[in-house]
Order: sequence, then C-alpha cells, then structure tokens
Amino acid sequence: MAHYNTTMYLVVLLLGVILGSFINAFVWRLHLKNKKNTGNVVNISILTGRSMCPNCKHQLSAFDLVPIFSWLYLRGKCKYCHKTISVEYPIIEALTGLLFFLSYKYWPLTFNSWGDLLIIIWFTMLIFFISLALYDLKYKILPNNLVYIVLFLTLVFEVIDYINYNHTFSFILSRLLGLVFSSGIFYVIFQLSNGRWIGGGDIKLCLSLGLLLGGPLEAILMIFIASVTGCLIYLLLIIFGKYKTDMTIAFGPLLITGTYICFFFGPQIINWYSTIIG
Repeated sequence: MAHYNTTMYLVVLLLGVILGSFINAFVWRLHLKNKKNTGNVVNISILTGRSMCPNCKHQLSAFDLVPIFSWLYLRGKCKYCHKTISVEYPIIEALTGLLFFLSYKYWPLTFNSWGDLLIIIWFTMLIFFISLALYDLKYKILPNNLVYIVLFLTLVFEVIDYINYNHTFSFILSRLLGLVFSSGIFYVIFQLSNGRWIGGGDIKLCLSLGLLLGGPLEAILMIFIASVTGCLIYLLLIIFGKYKTDMTIAFGPLLITGTYICFFFGPQIINWYSTIIG
C-alpha cells in the first residue's frame, strides 16, 4: 500500500506535470528525427536540444516553459510568432501529473528497498506509455524504438518483482500466458485482415502489456476495455456528425488505457464480475 503522505503526493504530482512537458517535446522531436524532416530546426536532439516553438522555432525562455501556467498566461499563443499553441500541451502535462498521482495513491505493491525501485521503473514506463499513446494519436504509428524500450523496462520490472516477492514458477507461467494471449489475438487479427484492422505496432506493444498484466484474464479485460472504449468513440463521432468512412482510430492509446486500469484495478474488476455471475 502507498504511503499516505501529503507532501509525497504533491511531489509526485508536480513531477508528473514537469515530465508531461518533457513528453510533449520528446514526441515532437522524435517524430522529426524518425521522418528526417528537420526543416529549419538547428538542433532537435532529444538530450541536448533547446526547447523551441514548434511553429517559428524560436528558442523559448524559462518563463515560457512553466508547465500549464505558461500556456494559460500566454493564452495558448507563442509570444514570438503569435501562432496558436495546441491545447495538447497543457492537457498532456495535467494528464501525466494525474496519472503519476493516481499511480502512487493506488500502488498495489509493498514499499521496501526493491519495491521503491519498482515504482520508479513504473513511472519511467508511464512516461514511455504516454509518449507512445500521444505519438499514435498524432501520427498513427507506434515507433519501434519506443515499443522496444517499454518491452525492456517491462522485463526488468517483472524480474525485480519475481525476486523481491519470492514468487513461484506460476508467476512466470501466468505472465507468459498473458503475453502470448494478448499479443496472439492481435497477431491473428493482423493476419486475417492483412494488416487492415490492426497494426504491427499493436502486436509488439501487447508483448509488454500482456507480460505486465500477468495473466490471460487480465489480458482479456484489457482488450475488452480498449475495444469498448473504441466503440464508444466511434459512436460519439457518429452522434456528433464527425465520423468519416475513411477514419481510423489509433488503438495503441486504448490498449495503454486498458492496461493502466487493469494494472491497478484488474483483480478487483475480475472479482466483482465473478461475484455477479456466481
């Protein structure tokens, strides 16, 4: 159970908001590097490049980079070129802060020396999960470099979890079943539809998601949540007249959303459903 420490909650929340600002810049720079289309950008290095306006490429000052506040203060416009800055920026900052806060509040594992390391790894994974979701929403692709980083972090997480809590072989077996089940379903769909219904990136991502969730039931729940959410989005688009026949909805963010819910609340949801059906 998480420590109920108000100061720590605030620290985690602020850390998430700050890292949300990094995610926005990270996704933009990564897309430019992947596309090799830098335009007139001088330095788009993810590690050393200075923050700049995505429109005019003017280098930003420290005051321009205060998460959420700067966007509100500047009324969503660049103070140099006066072009609109997407509301995506404060939304991602606030969302990241919220997800960090909820992760700490509902952390399902015990806090100890190894357990503290696990939540640090989880926060790192969360940064890449949000980056993947945002990248897929904007560019309709899940970049392999991010997917493989998440897979590596998931493996490290599971190895430490296994060692720290003295799990039995059933722990390994359930994780492997979750991995095979979640990724296998999408592989079959990919083959049957010749790649029209699901992307290869979703198959690779589900290797991590199935391994992290720890069992076929959790994998089923994750896919169910993602599918229902996708159907609701399509329904809302139809109701509000925004649906187009050639429209595609990025499924990666839905899978990641389902994974987040299942990681923290999956067992409770499964037990609740089991109770209902007797």
